[in-house]
Amino acid sequence: MSQKVYPGLDLAKGTSRVVAIDEDGNEIFSPFNITNSKEGIEKLLSKLFSCRKDQIVVGMEISSNYWENMYSYLKQKDISCILLNPYQVKKYRQALGSKIKTDSLDAAAIANLVRGGKFDDLYISDESILELRELVRIKHSFERRVKDLKKSVLALLYLVFPEYTKIISYPFSKVSMEIISKYPTSCHMAKDATVGKLVKIFRRYQGCNYSADKAKELIAAARDSFYSGKAHKSRGISISMQIEEIASLSAKVKDIELEIKSILNPDDPKDGNRLNFDILNSIKGAGIGTIAAFIAAVGDVGRFPNSDKLVSFIGFYPKIFESGKYKKKNPSIVKAGPKDLRYMLYLSSVAAVKHNSHLGKYYHDMVSAGMPAKKALIKIAVKIIRMMYSMLKYKSYYDPSRVFIQQAPYAVAA
Repeated sequence: MSQKVYPGLDLAKGTSRVVAIDEDGNEIFSPFNITNSKEGIEKLLSKLFSCRKDQIVVGMEISSNYWENMYSYLKQKDISCILLNPYQVKKYRQALGSKIKTDSLDAAAIANLVRGGKFDDLYISDESILELRELVRIKHSFERRVKDLKKSVLALLYLVFPEYTKIISYPFSKVSMEIISKYPTSCHMAKDATVGKLVKIFRRYQGCNYSADKAKELIAAARDSFYSGKAHKSRGISISMQIEEIASLSAKVKDIELEIKSILNPDDPKDGNRLNFDILNSIKGAGIGTIAAFIAAVGDVGRFPNSDKLVSFIGFYPKIFESGKYKKKNPSIVKAGPKDLRYMLYLSSVAAVKHNSHLGKYYHDMVSAGMPAKKALIKIAVKIIRMMYSMLKYKSYYDPSRVFIQQAPYAVAA
């Protein structure tokens, strides 16, 4: 056989469906299953024994985590492998007019998409970026969990000790979390707490200026609490367990941040990651969290031909809707792409308005012209993306004179 062969793999847990076609789109053999293992790949290659390695082009979706080991092993075997976006495969299958979905049809769609060459081959980052991406992902996951836990604890605390937050302004400081963990409801505080025990907790934390008066105020409030006292034992257990989980996850987040910093800012000054970090860190308002999320999600900015493509990849572009004479006046953003990066860039834009005089002026000019504050912040986030793209592409540090050249005044908000 002298022509190319296109096996399409529809990946699933444990096994994958294979459909292989030739250059004319004809199936070479009946669809079959392989296990997601070395043995499965060898089974596929044995079916294609008459083909040279350079004639085989395998296609697969990036589906969950199933693709990574399959892709890596195929690369080790010097087999060309194309990774596809599942959304693109879905739209291609729909364009063919298929109204049913089976593993064989999906595998055939993948094979035909690769054969036709009408696809966007997905970017695979190097090892350090993959490490960074995984750390950033789990960090954001832990932070979301901590945020949810804090909401849950506050909701319960307003019920079981409604006076507490009036006395302790920030209930999630280290000293407050220990108090809540030991005395989670007003019933526990009124029954078990003493001034001496509370003062002992206060003195355990450097910088805590709570005195015996604060301890007396807490105990007095607990004894005269509005709480009904119902289910105080189980609610107390729930609060204590959630407080412990918050403390544990917060400590893990700090460990992850140290690991992220070691990747972004290694000891070797010639390391590429350190150079990129130093360049992006020169932007006032862009902290290590934003920089880590940006590098982890984007990787090499050189894969984008211009900053517009990068903005589009991140998802900061409007959802245009027009029909006849109707045109939506204030379109929302698409919200496609890495949502954690969009969130971090939005936070970075808020910080930049406060700490970066040039971006702050840019923001206030837009708001003064009538632009809504949230839309102006998104504009700042897009500006930061474009700055990061240019700085990394040309290896240049932040220079406001290059970013804000003869900026025209805003007449009316878009």
